[in-house]
Amino acid sequence: MFIAEIFGTWALTLFGPASVITLISILGGGPAALFGIGATFGFIVMIMIYTLGHISGTHINPSVTVALAAIGRLPAKLVAPYIAAQIIGSIIAGLCLYGFFPVAGKAVRFGSTLPGTGVGDGAAVVIEIILTLWLLFVIMGVAVDKRAPAGWAGFSIGMIVACDIWIGGPLTGASMNFARSLGPAIAAAIAGDLLPLSKVWIYLIGPIIGGIIGAALYEYIFKPAK
Repeated sequence: MFIAEIFGTWALTLFGPASVITLISILGGGPAALFGIGATFGFIVMIMIYTLGHISGTHINPSVTVALAAIGRLPAKLVAPYIAAQIIGSIIAGLCLYGFFPVAGKAVRFGSTLPGTGVGDGAAVVIEIILTLWLLFVIMGVAVDKRAPAGWAGFSIGMIVACDIWIGGPLTGASMNFARSLGPAIAAAIAGDLLPLSKVWIYLIGPIIGGIIGAALYEYIFKPAK
């Protein structure tokens, strides 16, 4: 399970931010870039769920791990190992991003998440809370609740990730995931840009709070069987 979380988070934090670098820095962006970035994140989440979900549940996100533990859906003893694995995967991805795109990556801070123009840090936290709330709400409905139709969890979770990015990307980067933000921030820091690392706290606080709220809403409104 530990190794699966490393690989899953590595894939998410590599392919997603790499799409930002490729579509914006290398290919010049344009109106379709946001769609392509959202689709890439959604697809890689879906692929990892179908690849590794039967091993670790494919959390690949500290917000998911903490939220499920908070409502009693994950043993507390797994929280620290899961988060450690996710951070390791994120660091590996950050090193890959720096190694793959040493020049092109600098223009977009290696796909880092930052508040958009006119969005303050406090507003960014609130936006991340709401985006992650929806992510965990969907995860609860399609992956945790055993009444859900079998086989659709990967697709549905991937699509809510894409939808969150399509509306939240220009506002906060739509991270919903501390590990996803940490890897590119490390790559940027290696290149001498410390701004993403200084803002990474936004993507720790907001997603953790939003994840717990989203999971709790589903758990206590719809009461899925244990």
